[in-house]
Amino acid sequence: MIGVLSLLSKILGAVRQGVFANRFGAGPEADIYVAAFRVPDLLFNLLILGTLSVAFIPVFVQYLNRAGKHEAFVIASTIFNMTLVVMGGLSFLGAIFAPALVKVIVPGFSAEAQQQTAALTRVLMLSPLLFSLSSVFTSVLHSFKKFLLASIAPLFYNLAIIFGIVYLYPRYGLVGLSYGVVLGAGIHLLVQFPAALRTGFRPWRAWEPHHAGVVQIGRLFLPRVFGIELGQVSLLVASVMGSFLGAGSLAVFYFAYDLETVPLGVFAVSFAIAAFPTMTEYFSKKNIQGFKTFFAQTVVQILFLMVPISVFALLLRAQIVRLILGAGQNTNFSFVDTALTAQALGIFALSLFAQSLVPLLARSFYAMQNTRVPVFSGLAAAAVTIGLAAYLTPGLGTAGLAASFSVGITVHMVLMLVFLYRRLHGLEDDFIILRTLKIAIASVVMAVATFLTLYAVAPLVDMQTYFGIAVQTVSAFAAAILSYLAAGHAVALPEAKQVIEVLRSWFTKFTRPLTSTLIDMFTDLR
Repeated sequence: MIGVLSLLSKILGAVRQGVFANRFGAGPEADIYVAAFRVPDLLFNLLILGTLSVAFIPVFVQYLNRAGKHEAFVIASTIFNMTLVVMGGLSFLGAIFAPALVKVIVPGFSAEAQQQTAALTRVLMLSPLLFSLSSVFTSVLHSFKKFLLASIAPLFYNLAIIFGIVYLYPRYGLVGLSYGVVLGAGIHLLVQFPAALRTGFRPWRAWEPHHAGVVQIGRLFLPRVFGIELGQVSLLVASVMGSFLGAGSLAVFYFAYDLETVPLGVFAVSFAIAAFPTMTEYFSKKNIQGFKTFFAQTVVQILFLMVPISVFALLLRAQIVRLILGAGQNTNFSFVDTALTAQALGIFALSLFAQSLVPLLARSFYAMQNTRVPVFSGLAAAAVTIGLAAYLTPGLGTAGLAASFSVGITVHMVLMLVFLYRRLHGLEDDFIILRTLKIAIASVVMAVATFLTLYAVAPLVDMQTYFGIAVQTVSAFAAAILSYLAAGHAVALPEAKQVIEVLRSWFTKFTRPLTSTLIDMFTDLR
């Protein structure tokens, strides 16, 4: 159920992007909207996302098991109230200084566009506060192994943004979009509140910042704050550089970026999060061989999924963009917008393999209680990203921004991989190289089959219509899956064989009752 809700949330997120693109296209208003998110997103992503839960849950569960609910809830309540004070203060300061911050982030915008961006930013500064408090509820619920409402909450967030686009924007203008976002963040918080109360948690009960458990969370929390992801630096660079380009350039970059992060979130990040406790356990028991074997297996599993996805995204970049962002007869997302976004998506796809390994590599160092390598390699890669963006963007526009991001994230991955290799004196080299080679061979076969299918189907449908593009894309997708699994089976790729066995099992479970019913029916007819 949790996996289904997560997938549904991603689908609804794509629908949200499609509704937004349909209404605004890649134009100046879209630029203002995505630029207004930069300060609130940076604040939340830097201080909370992927940081609070990692620091909070182990300590909370430890106290829950050893000291009981009362002591654990004292910690949780203190963290909630500290989050309220700190994030409330930072959100207030962000709103006050929004005009100055906007001038730094999008210096190329006109004065009028900067004023509009600042107005939206001021409203949006409520969202990191609401999401931060919601994250405490999520962490408490996860500690009690209650995942349902935390998985439902993002659905309401996406629905609220769609409501803002469809209903609030026509009445309040661009600031109405911000109202929709804040409404969604508020619902995200409120949906989880009753369930958190049912666990016994009362967020208003305690303020004990010197409690040993709170101090322990702080020690785990602070190093990860400084381990800001390269992606956040790259997004800031994109905002600064993109603001000097033509109208819609910033929107094009973020449209493409949002599309490519969908498979990363569904597969790569999920694998990395799931692998983290096991890697931590192996290292704590000084079982380095077990650590290396498990790491190598996870790398191969991620590449098995992400390499063909990157190939598919590269070959069908225009179709993907048009189907998701360009749907509708009266869409404002033009074919020029489609071409520019597809170009950026294709460049992002080239580095998708590297992007997919970065979360796992970072967590492998966190499992060893080493935050220095991810931070320093991220800073080095950020320098590469900034330098390349300054050099490439004036001539290549949005494509230059995407290229600088792709090169930077690849450098980040390579540096962490090299440091990990040296730290562990090897990484099951033969296993990783052989499996990766087989994945590459299967992906090449898939690319050929997909390419041939694209050109075989194109003359049979009207490629100027949504239906025609959809038929071509679905046909190519089917050819891609079948050819990839067949080629993987032919080169004895175990992951491909496992998927085939699972599909065969599902097919048997589905067809056996149907076959039995048909036999009984025809027997009765005799």
